[in-house]
Amino acid sequence: MLAMAYLMVHSPRPMGHTNLRFVLHTLRTICPEVPSLSTLLKYRLPGHSSPKMHTTSSGIPFYVNPISDSLKMCLGTPEIARNLVRYPVIPKGEFKEVFHALRWRNDKRFFAPMSTTPCGNVFIGDFVEFTLLGSTTPSIGHVRQFLCQEGQDGVFANVFALEHVPYMEGYVLREPSILVPVQCIQAVVADMQTRAQSVFKYQDNDTLVELTGDEYTSLFVHHPLKEKSVQSGGMPVIMVPLTVFTDDTSGNKSKVWNKFDSWNYLLEGLPKKENGKLHNIHFICASNKARVLEMAVPLVQELNLLEHEGIIAYDASLQCKVIVVAPVLSFICDNPRGAELCSHLGATTSKYCRICLADVSTGLQGIGELRKKCDTMMQIRSIRSARCQADKKQLKKRFGISAEPNPVLELAVDPHESTPVEVLHTLLLGPYKYLVRNVMGRLTSAQKLEVLARISSFPFSGFAIRLTRNIAKYYKSFVGRDFKALAQLALFVFLPYLTAGEIEVWFALSKVFRMVYCQPFKPENIALYNAICLDFVRAVDLHAPELKGKLKIHLILHLPENMLMFGPASTFNTERCESFNGTIRAHNIYANRHAPSKDIATSFAIQQSMRFVCSGGHFDPSERCGDDLVQLYQSSEVENFLGGGSTSSYNRAIDLHGGLRKINKKAAALGSVMVKVQEFDGIIAINSLISDHSFTLFLHPNTTLLTPVLWGRASVGSNGQMVNVGDFVHYTESREPLIQVGVFLGCFENEGKCFCIVRYMEPVMNGTALRLNQFDCPLFTLTNILRVLPSVNISCSISVVHQCSTTCVLKEKAVETTLERHKVTQNTLFLSHDWSNNLYCYNVFCMSNNM
Repeated sequence: MLAMAYLMVHSPRPMGHTNLRFVLHTLRTICPEVPSLSTLLKYRLPGHSSPKMHTTSSGIPFYVNPISDSLKMCLGTPEIARNLVRYPVIPKGEFKEVFHALRWRNDKRFFAPMSTTPCGNVFIGDFVEFTLLGSTTPSIGHVRQFLCQEGQDGVFANVFALEHVPYMEGYVLREPSILVPVQCIQAVVADMQTRAQSVFKYQDNDTLVELTGDEYTSLFVHHPLKEKSVQSGGMPVIMVPLTVFTDDTSGNKSKVWNKFDSWNYLLEGLPKKENGKLHNIHFICASNKARVLEMAVPLVQELNLLEHEGIIAYDASLQCKVIVVAPVLSFICDNPRGAELCSHLGATTSKYCRICLADVSTGLQGIGELRKKCDTMMQIRSIRSARCQADKKQLKKRFGISAEPNPVLELAVDPHESTPVEVLHTLLLGPYKYLVRNVMGRLTSAQKLEVLARISSFPFSGFAIRLTRNIAKYYKSFVGRDFKALAQLALFVFLPYLTAGEIEVWFALSKVFRMVYCQPFKPENIALYNAICLDFVRAVDLHAPELKGKLKIHLILHLPENMLMFGPASTFNTERCESFNGTIRAHNIYANRHAPSKDIATSFAIQQSMRFVCSGGHFDPSERCGDDLVQLYQSSEVENFLGGGSTSSYNRAIDLHGGLRKINKKAAALGSVMVKVQEFDGIIAINSLISDHSFTLFLHPNTTLLTPVLWGRASVGSNGQMVNVGDFVHYTESREPLIQVGVFLGCFENEGKCFCIVRYMEPVMNGTALRLNQFDCPLFTLTNILRVLPSVNISCSISVVHQCSTTCVLKEKAVETTLERHKVTQNTLFLSHDWSNNLYCYNVFCMSNNM
């Protein structure tokens, strides 16, 4: 009762004090121990840390929630600590997470300093004795890195083996390095420098040369945190890279005016599924008075401390105190804010790219020379030392650099390399917005009605979000979500209204969209991804001259390299963080606005400590809340009340993959399917044919399928989304692992097992390859083959579109609708398909389709 009262008082959307006093008065009739409202408002939970006040150089106060305090609470929360990845991971093939990508794996700033082995803590730079599995002879190696491998348990040390050469009185450094499971490390060789008076390496694969003095010395340099770990009694050292998100948002409910700049951060070691939850985005500070770079001063000081010295925190996963090192991996933000972080003048200058030196005249020809932080700092010094304002202005134009104070440049991270191109603002609110406005702006009223008819007639199977029907009225107000939905069907809807050149531009842009949203990122295909982006830019150069000077067109060329460094675009998009702006706005709306920076920071600090305690977080195992409170807090009702997504997992069978949505009929015919079996003329009882494996029925158009079991109207796919009757689906057969395509016709239970009926779609072959249409979409034909298979074999609903011919035309029909609670008949335009060609194309631009 006390916990519920505290949660209610400190909700991000609280009730007024009059209502709260009434509710608390009512609760006291049940539980007299419920404290007063003033007591609940003043009480602070364990782990709470009040915001720290700072002032800008002009004297404007703002309040900051220290990153180190919230980081300690994150590591003390069992769920977060358990899911946190501490080492980079070598993927089997495609990049799925940021810890698969090259920046974390190859940049020494993000190397985990140590790993725990059977012989204790081993640090990077140590010499170790190890015995590989299957061998009895111990070897000596020099540890260069610790990492994991996808699909394998445990941590591996990346080791350069050293081979003793008696006749040379030294050791030979063997290359390439080898991966050694840390369980195989038996001892740390402390006296290696005494043993190895000389170290050699192979040059040109066959010539032994001795290491130079600097190379030899670097071999025996200890990791800088090793001494700190030893002095602290052997505390483990863990690496927790951070991503910093900064943005501006309105502090008003109307989402206009009263601009707030904010700083937030995320733990990049969490899988993207976890990082997408709002409660895993951590607030730092916000202000409607202080500028964003002015607020960065105390942030930079703390981030430098976290990277170079670390902090001591309790790790709920290791159940001990650890030294935490937390460098900044990347900044995610929109393009104007990215330019500000890089001390760049933005899209209005001639050298308009913050990442490279391309200018407006050469931006569509390719990527220019990459910018470097050291060069930018030198250019800033040149601008500041110029003798007059005219010289400063000329240098700013020449470099495209601003000389305003920028504390972000004091971090070890290079902002030019670490502000990846963000696809929401660069792709959806860039080329798609420009092209949609261009097409819709020139259509006549009659053509706009035709576009509406094509959208309303489009099969939205496989779409997670629907496009508004009245695109003709609202297309100028579309946001990123709307453009994302439209991008998946734009080629099919706009095709009749585009010129040949415009079709080329739209097709090239759709391939970029597919690369970003619809396909896994495979590093071996980086040349293909670069070619896709370059094809789009060249198509714009040839056929859309009005877009030539747009920065966002050029930035698309940087996307493949950013995905190689930071993982798939979903790991560095701002869509999840833009949603967090609504939470910041709510904290301001429900405060008195006398001290907004302080009120917002205080409210977030209270909720952080509340989430920490109620999630079972602790700094001492003996001081954690009870399981009853944890279960209460993790209920979806409480989580939604507090403004976050539910952390509870579904445990009802109906919500699990393969679960059915049922229809309350004990016997029913299968809707639109009236078919006939070759071997039997009549009614088939499905339950007499059911087995544990899928089977096939060959059908003719006049047979009814009946079953005495309970029919279902939908099933749950493996992606957790509903698959409804009539949807096109991906499925697998029990004996065949290949993914196939079909139409979902129904589902039912029999003897406690769930089954689905799918109408098979056969791919159209061109020799041994799939036949494609003009937009590289595979073609299929609809067969008269039904397949009955276990419902868990249904993967997900997908998008399949009829391959229209010249006989598919727009027609009017009378439709009965309800207006003012009265039924009226209106003539509505719709697309009448000619199904006789029996051709369907697999929509490769739909986000749910992944072949």
